[in-house]
Formats: sequence, structure tokens, C-alpha cells
Amino acid sequence: MMAELLHLHWREPLWLWLAALPLVFGWWRRARHARLLRYADAALLPWAANPPGAQAHRRGRTWGHALAWLLLALAAAGPRLPLEVQDGQTVPRHRVTVMAVLDVSASMRAADIAPDRLTRARLELLDWLPRLQGERVGLVVYAGEAGVLLPPTDDAALLARALDQVDPRLIEAQGTNLAAALDLARAQLDAAPGRAKAILLLTDADSVGEAAQAAVDGLRDARLPLFVLGVGSEAGAPVPLPDGGFAELDGVQVQSRMVASAYRQWAHTTGGRFAAVSDGDADWSALHDGGIAALPGDPVEALAATAWRELYAWSLAPALALFMMVYLPRRVAALIALAVCGAALAPPAAWAAEAAAWQAWQQKQYASAQTLYAQAGGYRGQMGAGAAAWRQAGYAAAARHFGAALLLAENDAQRADALYNLGNAHYGRGQWQAAWEAFETVLRLRPNDAGARTNRELAWQRLRRQRADAPPMQSDLGGRRGFLAEGRIQLDGQSGSTPDDPESEAAGMQVERNAPTDGAAHRQGAAAPRPRVTVDPRLALSGMKKLERLEDRPAGLLKNLLQQDVRHDDTERPPW
Repeated sequence: MMAELLHLHWREPLWLWLAALPLVFGWWRRARHARLLRYADAALLPWAANPPGAQAHRRGRTWGHALAWLLLALAAAGPRLPLEVQDGQTVPRHRVTVMAVLDVSASMRAADIAPDRLTRARLELLDWLPRLQGERVGLVVYAGEAGVLLPPTDDAALLARALDQVDPRLIEAQGTNLAAALDLARAQLDAAPGRAKAILLLTDADSVGEAAQAAVDGLRDARLPLFVLGVGSEAGAPVPLPDGGFAELDGVQVQSRMVASAYRQWAHTTGGRFAAVSDGDADWSALHDGGIAALPGDPVEALAATAWRELYAWSLAPALALFMMVYLPRRVAALIALAVCGAALAPPAAWAAEAAAWQAWQQKQYASAQTLYAQAGGYRGQMGAGAAAWRQAGYAAAARHFGAALLLAENDAQRADALYNLGNAHYGRGQWQAAWEAFETVLRLRPNDAGARTNRELAWQRLRRQRADAPPMQSDLGGRRGFLAEGRIQLDGQSGSTPDDPESEAAGMQVERNAPTDGAAHRQGAAAPRPRVTVDPRLALSGMKKLERLEDRPAGLLKNLLQQDVRHDDTERPPW
């Protein structure tokens, strides 16, 4: 607590002069009292100026009045604490800029480190993010060339997204150009503010050359420590090629081995550390806890903070309470205090709207339930509105609500539930590509989700048949648990009963599984009548073409952006 108060900042410090108003009032009262001294004889003054019993009451009122004005002055001055980007995070303890340099060459596809070197390096970086204590991190990827995928940022979510976009195909040039990557990382750090900087290299450490040695010497001269995480083994492994098979040199299969001694020496000469990847926390304990986190950071100035935690309410609330106690009758002050407490303890309006929506849901008034859930807002409200729209076969509205719920999700579990339902909404609209992508993302968050795996396969089969211009077939999405517990849904203009088809069983919608039953959540009830919708196949094909044009394809954009950082040279390198 005391450490935080040392960083306390005042937005408008001149308002602190309000605390002097009680002194002005005191001077005025003394002047008024001096006039009263001339009102009566000295023997009668105690009875004329101060009625019996009023002295103690006046003293308490004076101190209460002065304290209220002091608190009001503190609130008006705007006390606040600097925050690092994310709300709720404490004052940054360590301000260092780190450029993470990730090797994406062909040798990083070797499988001596499970599941493979590149995948393991990405997972290691994701494991590193929770350890950050205010550091700003950028990302450089390299193979035969190097490019900046993300400039230094203190947004951990943005860095995680950049890691998700890492793909070896972003770099066209084959080989391993470590020198270009280190030089590019150094240039990024030179342009970054502050003096506390470092480079974190994630590589299989199988490439050593004069150019790389020269780049490391440049880091040493610039006093930039190099921290290396070796993602490989000294035993080595064959290098898989993109077209199949393994890399060969003069008819002999190439074994990619980690040259740990050279990279350990490079890290030592620059003031950094080397650690080989491990299944426990030993690698990050050595690199971060005992390395990057131990570097002296830049001082954090309050005026340079990007976000603030405002503290004025902690002074304003007691100031108003004291003013009421001083100037209002006790009964009136007590009634106001009870009213404020009752308003604070009353359930929010969103709860009432959600309870009304649940009643409408139980009565199968799904249109009213959709409206009420949308009015409740928030993640739960959007999920409920989407489920109610689904019950009415309004798949477009359901997709809209589930998409809003995805943006409002607070954790991976909520994101997975929203994506699951969004995928089923796309499936109901016949948008097989979008549905497949949604279920694929759910499986990344929940690899053991059998329902998402089943629905992904169904969407893929539908997509293949549609692209082959096959006639539309009948399918359904059966309900499993959560808001929706449906039977079968007829699609693509089919009517009648569903034929025996192994694809006809698919998991339905799902939401929060442990939600309370007091109207804020839903339990599986009796199956509702089967909603049916007919879709013109020609409209479905037209919509699919439009969907393909709207599909986000960031790979091409990132590839072109990385080309701006390419440093062309004529050095010939092995393709791994």
C-alpha cells in the first residue's frame, strides 16, 4: 500500500486550496465573536454568547465541517495511480523493452522436441506472457530473411494474437539468416524509447556463422543482452521439407543439431543467458526470473502512464456523508443513508430483465425472451438472445447475438461456448466455411470437446459437397445442453423426417454449465417443436461466394508487410 502511495498523482492539485476554506470560516467566526464581546458585561458573556451545553456540540460540528472540506478538496484535486494498459493491473514494476526473435526456418519443423520445434517455441512464448511485469515485447520472425511481425507493445493479448499468426510461409526465402534477424531486432530497439532493452532469441541453435558472430558483437557493443531459448536437442532430428520427405545434402539425410556451446557463449558475452527448453519451469526461471526480470528497468513517470486508477470517490463519499451529518437533521441524514444503502444492495436492472426473459423462455415466448435478453445486455444477455433467436429459426439474428457474446467474453471458457453456438448458427444458415472455422477454434480452446469435433466434421463434409456442386443434403443439429435442447432442424429445403444418416447426429448449443437456476440460467427442458426453414440452393451458393470474398485473409497482408524489412544479400544458404 505504501509503495503505491509513492506513485500517487494529482490531476488538478490547485483544488487542494479548498482545504483552506475552514480557516477562512474560522477567521470570520472569530471576528463575529469579537463583536459579541462588546454586547454584554464580562460576567454575562458566558451566558449570552455560549448557551449551556452548546460548546461541546459546536466543537464537534467545527471539526466535522473542517474534515469534510478537507476530503472534498482531496476529491477535487483528483488523486489517481498510474496503471499499465490493463485495468486492475498494479503499477508496473519493470519497464524493459524486449524484442523476441523467433526462428521459423525449415529446421524448426523437426520433431525432436514435441510436438515440433516451432510449435513448442510458440507455446513457450505463450507461457512467458503471464510472467511479464510491465515489459514491452515485440516480435521478429526470420528464416532466410527477417521481418517485424509486431513492434514493441505492452498489450499481452496483441502479442498472443501475433503468435497465433506465426507461419513459416510468411517468409519466402529459405534458410536461416540469424544475422539479419538480430540486426533488425537491434534497429527496432534503437527506435524504442528508454534505455532498458534486451533481445530474446528462440531458435533451434543449429546455425553458426561469421555474419551471426558479427551481429552478436554489435549487440555486445550496444550493451544489448541476448537471452537465448534453445528449442532443440544435441542429438538432433531430420529436417522435414514442405513438399514431403527430409532434407538431404550430397545424398545424406541432414540431421539438425543444437550447437548449445556457441549460443551459450554469445549470450554470456552480451550479458544475457542461455537455457534449453524443458518441460518444467526451469527454462523461464533461468531466462526471465533470473535474467530479464533482473535487468534494471527504466523509471516510470506518472505523466507517461497510459491509464489511471481514479481514487477521488474514496474522498468524495465520506465528505458528502460528513456534510449531511453537520448540516442536516439527524433523522433526515439517517433516511438518506438508508436510501443509499438500499439502492446499493438492490439487484441491478439487468437482473430483473434477465429474470423476466427467463419467465418468457419457460412460457415458450421466444420472441419476447429474445428482446428481454438483448435488453439485459452483457455476455449472458447476448447468449440468451441468441438462444431465443435460434428457437425461432432466426439463424442470422442468432449469429449476431452470439458474435456479440464472443466480444464480451471474459475468459476462454466463455469464448469457447460463444464460438460453439456461433458455429451452429453459421451451420443453420448454410455457411459451412464459417461454421468449420468456428468449431476449429473451439477445439483449440477445448481439445477434448467431442461435440465441436463432430460438428466440425459435419461442416467440412457439407463444404466439400457444396464446392463439388453436389445437390444439397439433409442435416440437422441436435441439442445437447445449455440454453438449447432441440431435436432436429430441417435445412436446405428438405421436409419430412430425417433419413438414417451418420451425419445427422451433431451436438447442439451450449452455454455456461454451472449457472444458477434462479432465472439467470436455463436447464434442459422438454423438447420444443422442430423448427423448419427452407433455403433456396441457388441463394446458398450465392451467399457462399460472398462469404469467401468477406473472409479475412491476414496471411497475404502480413507477408507483404514483412517484405518491407527484408535485407537482400547474395549469400547462399542451405534451405533449412
